[in-house]
Amino acid sequence: MLPERFRTYADKTGRITRLPVKLSKKVELSLWALELFEVGRVYSEPEVNDIIGEYIDDFALMRRMLVEAGKLQRDSYGREYTKVA
Repeated sequence: MLPERFRTYADKTGRITRLPVKLSKKVELSLWALELFEVGRVYSEPEVNDIIGEYIDDFALMRRMLVEAGKLQRDSYGREYTKVA
C-alpha cells in the first residue's frame, strides 16, 4: 500500500502517475519501492518492472535510480536484479 506521504502524487486509483519534481522526493519514493523487494531473491527485469509498476507509472526511472544508487544490483546482461543487503 502506498504511504500517505506519496498520495499527493497518486491518481484516484492510488497509482503514482506523476513523479515529484524534487530529486529528494524521487529518491525517497525509490527507497520506498525498494522495500517491495526481498534480499537474496533474484528478479528478472520484467518482474522488477511489474513490482514497481504496480504503484508507479515510471517504473523504469525508479529501477534505474535504485541501480545507480547501488540498492539493486543488475547482472552484466541486464536481465537479473537482486536487492543489496
